[in-house]
Amino acid sequence: MKKHLVVKISLVITFLFTTQVFAGFEEGKAAFVARDFTKAHKEFEPLALKGNVQAQHILGMMYDEGQGVKQDYAKAAEWYKKAGEQGNQDSQYNLGVMYAQAQGVERNDDESFKWFEKAAKQGHILSQFALGRLYTVGRGTKPDGKLACDWYRKAAEQHHYKAQLALGKNYLDGNGIKKDVVMAEQWIRKSAEQGHHKAEYEMGMLYRDGVAVKKDAKEAYMWFELAAKQDHVGAQQARDAMAKTMKAEEIAAAKLAASNWHAKLPPNKP
Repeated sequence: MKKHLVVKISLVITFLFTTQVFAGFEEGKAAFVARDFTKAHKEFEPLALKGNVQAQHILGMMYDEGQGVKQDYAKAAEWYKKAGEQGNQDSQYNLGVMYAQAQGVERNDDESFKWFEKAAKQGHILSQFALGRLYTVGRGTKPDGKLACDWYRKAAEQHHYKAQLALGKNYLDGNGIKKDVVMAEQWIRKSAEQGHHKAEYEMGMLYRDGVAVKKDAKEAYMWFELAAKQDHVGAQQARDAMAKTMKAEEIAAAKLAASNWHAKLPPNKP
């Protein structure tokens, strides 16, 4: 699985605490926020050794990123596994990535699938999308278009823009699900409205060809223009080809619409 499909979770995290207070945890948190990673490691390590799942996950991240310690993917994987075995979703996801990319562990597609599945079943969005991809390509499991769509849908319903596009494309092509161009347009639009350049290109194609929407050259040009601004080569070519068949005032109106467009980001997306 390519890294850009399942990037690791940012270290800009929100700490979720249990009601039980562990001595040193607040000190470790304060040091981490202050970017005093050496002190943070000193506070978190004894807690992690005692089985504190949050401290274990944080230590995994610190070894993963080389914060307060020398970067060591093998140690990162060890701590992620300890936390993952206690049900920490983020650690489970990170282990899935590491097994997929042979980072600190030997590449093992079965293990990668196993950890993604554990996190996905707990509602972890990135893991749900990752499972959709694995079922699509048949990595760590047998290819299964229906299950791929099922997992894409779970992530898409939580506003994952890549999952929305994948589900929309599957509806458009009838992959693993009954072909439905109306549903395809709805999911592709949701992704495009979050500013996903690939989905913007697909919306341009739908308006250009009149699939599930009324054919509209200006609307198609607008979507191609939006994707082209994000260096989508296909959109650039499609936009330029359309320009040859459009009036100057139509092109101007489409460009104005594109310049005034603001992606409708969901509440949980920066």
